[in-house]
Amino acid sequence: MKLSTLSITILSGIFSTQTFADSKLEPIVISADHIKTSKHSVSADSTIITAEEITNKNYITLDDALKNIPGIQITRNGGLGSTTSIFMRGQSNKATLVLINGINMTNPMGTGGAIISNLLLTNIQRIEVLKGAQSGIWGADASAGVINIVTKAAKKGTQGSVTLESGSNNLKQITASFAEKIEQGDVSLSFSNITTDGFSAVKEYQESADNYEDDAFQQTHLNLDIGINFSNEHRMELLVKDTTSSSDYDYFNNPNQSTSASVNYQNNIKRLQYVYGKNSEGNLKTTTYLYQNDISQYNDASTKVFGIKGGYLYLPDQSISFVASKTKFSKLNSNLNYENTGLGLTNTNHLNNKNLILTQSLRSDQFNKFDDKITAKLGIKNHFSNNLSTRANIGTAYNAPTLYQLTYGITTNLNPEKSSSFDIGITSYGFDISYYQAETKNLITYDGTWPNDYYKNLDGTAKFTGLDISYQTFFDSISTHIQATYSQTSAKDDNNQSLARRAEQTATLNISYNGINNFTLSASNRYIGKKYDKDNKQGAQIGEYLVTDFNINYQASESLSLYGKVLNAFAQDYTHAVSEYIGATTNPKHVYSNGGRQLFIGIQGRM
Repeated sequence: MKLSTLSITILSGIFSTQTFADSKLEPIVISADHIKTSKHSVSADSTIITAEEITNKNYITLDDALKNIPGIQITRNGGLGSTTSIFMRGQSNKATLVLINGINMTNPMGTGGAIISNLLLTNIQRIEVLKGAQSGIWGADASAGVINIVTKAAKKGTQGSVTLESGSNNLKQITASFAEKIEQGDVSLSFSNITTDGFSAVKEYQESADNYEDDAFQQTHLNLDIGINFSNEHRMELLVKDTTSSSDYDYFNNPNQSTSASVNYQNNIKRLQYVYGKNSEGNLKTTTYLYQNDISQYNDASTKVFGIKGGYLYLPDQSISFVASKTKFSKLNSNLNYENTGLGLTNTNHLNNKNLILTQSLRSDQFNKFDDKITAKLGIKNHFSNNLSTRANIGTAYNAPTLYQLTYGITTNLNPEKSSSFDIGITSYGFDISYYQAETKNLITYDGTWPNDYYKNLDGTAKFTGLDISYQTFFDSISTHIQATYSQTSAKDDNNQSLARRAEQTATLNISYNGINNFTLSASNRYIGKKYDKDNKQGAQIGEYLVTDFNINYQASESLSLYGKVLNAFAQDYTHAVSEYIGATTNPKHVYSNGGRQLFIGIQGRM
């Protein structure tokens, strides 16, 4: 994809000397550079999924919430708990860094990236999505972007809620939360449990999953967050998070695999941090933190981090943020490990009455197992008025090999993937348009034949280009909110062959109506264009389908609400991947199931 007249126009507008005063800062904040920053000041292509949207759309999983964002595609090999991948801007799952409250969720003993399938949305305040190379700020595994899940913090007084949900496949879910905040400190506690009989993860092509045995899933989650205020400037925080789950699965060619084919998952996070800085305006704010993130799925792994991060206002409207950390990735009960030392700085300048924002990030990462990396990011954003802004970003990034990849088989001399990207964008009167280009060298791939199999770096360059367009507006006269998106994506490997399971075009249309007292009705439509199950447009063509979901929410009182939802309302028989072909053909024999039409109802009480 080449630069168009539109792209040149955007670039010209970015460097225009025209400015407008009195730009209104948005209340939404993003942890874009390790400190809370107004979305007004973030140059990156960013999206915020709020707690209100999560509630109104009744999302259960992270991929539920992400599937309507332009430039993001999702694959899931079955129902809840099955293997799930995020393709952000055409890049693989390992190119997106997933965080929970800034804690790295990458699985050190996996093949790359976080275990998306077990990230359920319990007690979530917002989900921050930053697209484009972010390694200059966050380090490894952020060449496509960053997703930071932020849990709800306690507000002044006492809050609590209980949600019950039931529906198709014998799904039962209970979530409960309690929080209290006083002058001396605060506490937040949340719990969730979900069980479902599920549906057959694998089925024969064009057959119903109802004809086969079910693949069950259950997960329990507990989160405790405690804060103690010693003074207006000094605070200690303790976070403990524990998640356990079990999910059944099918072999690629056996929809009736016995329930003994299951995988257990466990995640335990412990974090202690000391926060220094005035609650109101102050020149220096820092957070010193220590956390351990243990993840178990097939293998037991641990990530231990000690670091300090913060921000300093060195002049009015001019600030610098910083992070210094020491990280150790380990396979538990073994001597397998590697270490990383990271140091990063981000400078932000607000000029022309805060309408022009310049950001510069530089980070150094040192490793004891492979080559060190220096990454950078430059961003510029200009607000011409309340209804017009432009942005441009350029950055370098890398995806580090996991501990599993480094030590697998006869693997030797494996190095990080190296990436660079560029994007430009414009926001005006409800429209947002982004164009991007990215390149990745040293792509990590699997090769060889067991027992002489291994991971290696490819010599060529993978290329990713695309265009994302979104529009949203609210029609007061008919009490209707409309949001539409369109994406065009090109993802090609080092041989200039299209990568598998990425649709060339996707589109969404979401309509929400609240013209009836206490009711909100919404319809979500997702179109997935042509895509192929194998690289170079080979294998089965598994795209070109439309999926529609419906939601209804009823606010019975200030403290009680009810909801219902229908997923895949018209029972579209689509698949994210083929599991087995009929011989050496492109005809699928077995595919991964989507579960067909599913209905759910729920009730939530709040205090």
